[in-house]
Amino acid sequence: MAKAVKRESFHQRNLNLVLQQVINGAPISRIDIARNLKMNKSSITTLYNEVEQQGYLKEIGIGSASKSGGRKPILVALNEKYGYTISVDLGYRHLHVMTNYLDGTIVGYARIETGPRNITAIMKLIDQQIDQAIATVTSEHGLLGIAFSIHGIVDQTQIINSPFLNMADVDLYQRYTDKYRVPVVLENEANLSAVFERDFNDAQQKNNIICVSIHKGIGAGIILNRQLYHGYKGAAGEIGRSLMFSTDPQKNQYDYDKVENFCSEDAILNTVAQQKQLSQLTREDLVQLVAKDDQVVQNVLDLFITSIARIIFNASVSFAPEDIYLNSPLVETLPATFKAIKATTSELGMIPQLHLTAQRYGYVTLLGACSLITHHVLGLDGYDLRFTTPAQT
Repeated sequence: MAKAVKRESFHQRNLNLVLQQVINGAPISRIDIARNLKMNKSSITTLYNEVEQQGYLKEIGIGSASKSGGRKPILVALNEKYGYTISVDLGYRHLHVMTNYLDGTIVGYARIETGPRNITAIMKLIDQQIDQAIATVTSEHGLLGIAFSIHGIVDQTQIINSPFLNMADVDLYQRYTDKYRVPVVLENEANLSAVFERDFNDAQQKNNIICVSIHKGIGAGIILNRQLYHGYKGAAGEIGRSLMFSTDPQKNQYDYDKVENFCSEDAILNTVAQQKQLSQLTREDLVQLVAKDDQVVQNVLDLFITSIARIIFNASVSFAPEDIYLNSPLVETLPATFKAIKATTSELGMIPQLHLTAQRYGYVTLLGACSLITHHVLGLDGYDLRFTTPAQT
């Protein structure tokens, strides 16, 4: 969602409401739109015709006649092939790019190993993916917008902090706005995970949710009254930087440490590798060690379970969400770990239900980015749009 909804004319507001009804209620007829918006038929017809002339609608069939008889209504839906958007997730060592039609249908997806490449080299890879989509994806109006998922702090169009990829001298927003002449949106990765839950997944009926994202770092996406909460300069949700007591057994004293230093996926892998004197350890290696009941691994996971449960509980107390979602590929591969986290939060007295974001829909941050840029290109920033689980062409 946008940081604020711009003022709009009464007429434009009504046009947006009609388009919102089509997106959220398809298949839908003009009669249904009029009833839902509590407008008379003639007003809706004028608005409907204008939205149709803009090319956003497509007829998909004939509905049933009313009990009093009369003509059967024409059913419409969003014209998904009006154009397409591209979403980019700038991961630590991977680049993820997804192309979507306006209804969220996945047109293309690519996962590219970037390794130690710098941002200049990575942008060349992004350009190649965008240029390929422009050359191959069939639509009426082509590329409509680009969204970036950033593993760092984003304040509107600027990246304030990017701890895993040096982007200090790069203005992604300006570069891609100038190069492709389309709207560009930048957003934090954890925030996009929350947007996915709100717009695509089972939080569509919830007004207040939190999504805790555990990858190389730890962040939280916060939805309050169905709006994304950014805080001052976009820094809300940086829970990985919060402090927690840690114990130094050699000094027999308490000390403070950042949560992400021992609760992120990288921290877990590095700790196990160090204790087992391994040069490196992957997520797959860790899963195998868990299957062998390795005690070193279990001790590290026990600390993680206790610590992350407390962090989730504290977030629950601070924001009082209806539900909390945990987005963690590592936890998803270790179901017993999620059960333990859920049990621990329950023991602490947490009221909201804790859910695990399933990766079966693909990369959730990309779909969250797809929703955000779709809102933007349709002029529906601040409007509540709800998408079905996307299909892939």
